[in-house]
Amino acid sequence: MNRNAGESAVDRLIALAQQKPARPGATATDELTGLETVPLSLPSARELEHNPMWKALLQFRAFLPYIARLLEMSTPSQQSTALSTELRNEMRQCVGALEASHRDLRLAVQDQTVEIKRIEEGMTRTREATERNVLEVTELGEDVRSMRSLVKTAIAILLLLFLTLIGLLIFVLVRVRPLLH
Repeated sequence: MNRNAGESAVDRLIALAQQKPARPGATATDELTGLETVPLSLPSARELEHNPMWKALLQFRAFLPYIARLLEMSTPSQQSTALSTELRNEMRQCVGALEASHRDLRLAVQDQTVEIKRIEEGMTRTREATERNVLEVTELGEDVRSMRSLVKTAIAILLLLFLTLIGLLIFVLVRVRPLLH
């Protein structure tokens, strides 16, 4: 196998396909059996590392289990139909369980929504009661201030009257004393 360094694996495959044309009227099995035998000598690991075709094939290695499953699924058998009905039954059970849990969750959410509305109403009533209490306390404070100023005014008037009374008594005593002697 003399390969050029610039020749890709695809070019090599095209060249191989052109070397031996297929016979007219031959089937695929005839073509496979008519292939020439190639001596099998396994390449070393170092040669495989540098072979681009081998690298490309190694990249598809992860997809092989999936491809095998797809092939199994494409050819239905008794086992796969039994498995599929079994899987359908399990899926129905799982969907039923999910629907039941969804229904339970919906009921729980509705209950919590009702409870939240009750709490909101309670908070509204509490806020209104607090506002009324604040208003009443404010009015009471204003009443106490006005009462304080009224009491101060009354005390000032009484003090003024008391001082006037004392002043009049002193005046009368000063005027009446010479007459009594």
